[in-house]
Amino acid sequence: YRDIRPIIDLKQMMETSVDLYGDNIAFHVKDKVGGPYRGITYKQSKADIDALGTALISMGLKGKRISIIGDNRYEWAISYLAVVCGTGIVVPLDKELGASELEQLIKEADVECIIYTKKYEKIFRDIKDRGETNLRFLISMDTEISDEQILSLTEITEAGKVLIENGNREFLDAQIERDTMSIILFTSGTTGIAKGVM
Repeated sequence: YRDIRPIIDLKQMMETSVDLYGDNIAFHVKDKVGGPYRGITYKQSKADIDALGTALISMGLKGKRISIIGDNRYEWAISYLAVVCGTGIVVPLDKELGASELEQLIKEADVECIIYTKKYEKIFRDIKDRGETNLRFLISMDTEISDEQILSLTEITEAGKVLIENGNREFLDAQIERDTMSIILFTSGTTGIAKGVM
């Protein structure tokens, strides 16, 4: 217990975890409800984080506020780490909130991109269509093929892998400024509207 590795930020934590445990399983996931679990290694996870972060930066989201909402799953974790490890500011949203509360938090946090699970698609499509927020991108964890309004997280991640293969190192070389805000967490709002904590 005395042999503790120092962790200075989440990016360095992920990099050292790959060095130490690269071929070990980091996540167990099910591709469908009731199906078998499959393992995803630390190396595979980092490759997905790097690819998604690279793709998000290529979309003009460097330093921007990106929300994530959905059930507990691999794509949520990868999205969170891709944002805080060199892309921008992550704004996790409570999956129990209603449409009007979500819209208010998106406005308040000045969110430009949302990564979400399928059940929120209509809510965020309606919010974006009203044009009262700065939302530019809607990214679905469940959609396989992008269209004009909804982008596929899978396709974006694959595009990021191609960018890295072609020499793009914007995300890989991004330095974490540990004294700069990188997360906005909204309080539960039990005594009024939720407040963003930097």
